[in-house]
This record gives sequence, structure tokens and C-alpha cells, in this order.
Amino acid sequence: MAEAIEVRYYDGAGNRPHPAKLRADGTWLYVRCQEGEERRYLLAEAVYIAGVGQVLPALELPDDARIEFLTPNIPHGLKLRHQKLQHRVGRWEGSWKWAGIGLLVAVGVVFSVFRWGIPAAAAYAAHRLPEQVLADAGNQAEKLLMQMTGESRLSPARQKAVSDLYYRVLAPERPAKLVFRSGGKVGANALAIPNHTIMLTDELVKLAGNDSEILAVLAHEHGHLLHRHSLQQGLRGIGSGLFLLVLTGDTGDLITSLPLMLVSAQYSQAFELEADRHAAASLQRLNLSPKSLGVFLQRLEQANGQGSVVPVLSTHPLTEERVKQLERYSR
Repeated sequence: MAEAIEVRYYDGAGNRPHPAKLRADGTWLYVRCQEGEERRYLLAEAVYIAGVGQVLPALELPDDARIEFLTPNIPHGLKLRHQKLQHRVGRWEGSWKWAGIGLLVAVGVVFSVFRWGIPAAAAYAAHRLPEQVLADAGNQAEKLLMQMTGESRLSPARQKAVSDLYYRVLAPERPAKLVFRSGGKVGANALAIPNHTIMLTDELVKLAGNDSEILAVLAHEHGHLLHRHSLQQGLRGIGSGLFLLVLTGDTGDLITSLPLMLVSAQYSQAFELEADRHAAASLQRLNLSPKSLGVFLQRLEQANGQGSVVPVLSTHPLTEERVKQLERYSR
């Protein structure tokens, strides 16, 4: 680059551009302002920024200094770091074809993160968190559920009979704490809490047609505990929130919201089906038919009026799908 060219120069000390002339000798860049002052920069330290659309190319220099060219084309003799790559990126950004491809790639990355990345990370973390973390998060979730429910009105004899189904008949290797509550806001429900607790509501016990159905529900909830589904679901919520935070910059106290997520998050279809499979295996071990869980699910769906749920929008698999799986285990 033998001849000097006209440029705009920002010295890094202010936002006002200085008309200047730029020349180079292969090692140094020389910038001479109209005021007569000349500065020099190592050519290797200059970072080339390609122009896109109406934005002209520029050079980023040390100490926040900057050179902006006045034409889209820079001198051929000026060899700059990343120049070829930036030219290529500039052409891509100015092309509708490459812009569309870039958009599709970005959408694919976001979809993959939500579809596979976050669930995989949540599963990995859920099975490796210390027991104390599970206990702390679960205890807070249990407190929230206690506020949402009321004292159980089941007789002590009925509570003992149901407890015996779990502790003596099902007899899991590591039994959970069993808690009875009046449904309140949660209605007929059973909940697996990460502090190794299963909560049964009075409404669910009364809805069951027989003790085999209650036993099936208890086996299902124990499956959720065994696979740490509620914790995985809560961590998925946190992971999604963190990813959105990276994308949008919207801050929030995600970690401390974990107990609320454990209470409010609905299980994914995969989690419900996995817990059903655990229940089916447990019932088969006791020479009981897994169909009893399917019968109860249908009764629960009818009681809750969930028959109009659209499969694509539902976070729970439709009862029909779960019943079909249980029937396969009953053959």
C-alpha cells in the first residue's frame, strides 16, 4: 500500500471522528490526522471488520481506536488479519440465501437444545446431585404442598390400611415417607416429592374402586421417586430459563424457584410412561394385573374432565396411550 487513502479515525478517547489519511508499509499502519498528529499501529494488531449493506468496512485497533474506510473496497496491498474470513462472512450476511440458511441453523440449534440438550443435562444432574440437595429442595416443595392442601379426613384405620399396602404389600427396597392430605387445590392426586415422600389426597383414595388400584398408584409414584422425575422436570425448567436468559438477557432468580417448579411442573409424557412401566413390573411381581392402574387412570380422567385435552398440547400422555401400554404388560 504505497499511497495514503482518506479515512475516518477514532482515537479511542472520544466519539468524534477525525478526518485522516492512512498508509502502511507491511509492518505498521500510519494514521495522520488533519491536525498534523500521526500515530502508528502494528498491522498485525489491526482486526478487520467487513462491511455489510450500508455499513462500510473498518479496522479495530488497540486502545479502542478505530479506522473507518470511506468506500466498500479497501486497498489490495493492505494485508489484514481475518480479512478473507470477514469478507466471506460479509457476503453471507448480505445474501438472502445464506441469511435464510443461518436462520434455519439457529432455529435448529434452539430446538435441539430444548428437545434433547436440556433434558439430557437435567437427567445427568438429577442422578448426581447429593442427597442433601434433594432433601432441601424436597422439604421446601413439601411445605408449599402442605399450604395448598388440608388435614386429612381419612380415619386412622383407613390411613393404616393404605400404608400397609405400600410398606407391607408393595414393600419397596427403599420405602418413602407416606403423607395423607385433604386435596384442597390439588384435588384427587398423588405426588412424588424429591425428599423421598409420597403424598396421597383423600379424594384420590376415595376415588379408587379397590385397594389394588391404590397399590398401583403407589407403585407408579414410587417409580417417579426412583427415577427422580420431579427433580428432572424442575431442572428442565431451570435449564430452559437459563437458556432464555442467555438469549434475551432477562434475569430472574431461577435457582431459588426450584421448589415451586417441583410443585407446579407437570411430568412429561416420557416420565409418566416410565413410571407406568415401573408400576406394571411391581404389580406383576405381586401376581396382580397392571390393568388396575389403567382402570384407575380412566376413572381419574373422567372425574377430572380431561377427555378434551389435545394430544399435541398436553404435557401428559392421553390416558388411552397409557392404558394401551399397561394392557401390553398384562398379556
